[in-house]
Amino acid sequence: MKTYLLGFVVAFASPIAVNAQDDATCENLKKVVTASQEYFKELRGEETTIDIRGVAKPYNKSTVEFKSGVEMLITADEMYPEAVSYLADSRMYSSELASTYESLKNNITACLGEGWVATEKDKTNDIFLEDTEYKKFILKEDKKGKKVKVELYMYNQRELNKWVVELKIFGIGRNI
Repeated sequence: MKTYLLGFVVAFASPIAVNAQDDATCENLKKVVTASQEYFKELRGEETTIDIRGVAKPYNKSTVEFKSGVEMLITADEMYPEAVSYLADSRMYSSELASTYESLKNNITACLGEGWVATEKDKTNDIFLEDTEYKKFILKEDKKGKKVKVELYMYNQRELNKWVVELKIFGIGRNI
């Protein structure tokens, strides 16, 4: 009987923990989107670089993580600012990776709510993506003028030699 009771407690405790994590993730996403209005100025932390094709590219580590334990980097270029985070990865394409992509897509859409226009590109609606598992989900602010754009990708990241689910948030840059 104790085993059943423990299973009952675990089964009902887990959704509460997941919901709390989803709430924190949503709150962090909103912080990043808000900061993107001012080229992520308030989220820029320690400077770092990443080698891309043998060239060091400057970034700042974000002081806010979209997903707990996963680093978010902000481009050093304030003219074209973007925040980038690899939320999941796998050596090969897998149903788990696709499931993570779908789950994140739904969570981001629910979190940002009204005022955003969504589109998705994949092999079903883009001739250039036929015979691939590449997916790109795009959310843009539904307003006039400069807009923040949130993109979620699932693709084979050749430089990392892994399949990834990547989140990019394109902010509004400086006017000079």
